[in-house]
Amino acid sequence: MKTILLIAHLIAIATGTGMSIANYINIRIAAGEKGERREALAFLRRTIARIADVVILAIWITGIGLWLNLPPTDELNSWFVVKIAFVVLLTLCHGLARMTAGRMMRTRDQSLYPRMELFVSGVWISALAAIILAVLAFEA
Repeated sequence: MKTILLIAHLIAIATGTGMSIANYINIRIAAGEKGERREALAFLRRTIARIADVVILAIWITGIGLWLNLPPTDELNSWFVVKIAFVVLLTLCHGLARMTAGRMMRTRDQSLYPRMELFVSGVWISALAAIILAVLAFEA
């Protein structure tokens, strides 16, 4: 069961990483666009963000499942603790990116693109770190 959970967990984190890199590229392209092209790219970002909500939920569920399957020890695996910190950062950056995107949509404030870019960068960098740390924390 642990191996299946680890596979699902790594796939979820890898999916989140790929989606956040795609979103980062989208933001960079959209910053120079106007009109319908910008609106189409914003629609694509919203779609990716909705899917990312489910992916982050999957990351948390599989991660908690892995944690519950860790062998009982007196001390907590330090790789695991650092990995949890990066997953919390990933989740926080995703939430802030979603809030910024909502504000951009409501106010049509294009000056928020750099902030959005920062939060999306935080998501993919955190996800990359979480993949590496998951392998170290849950090695067989």
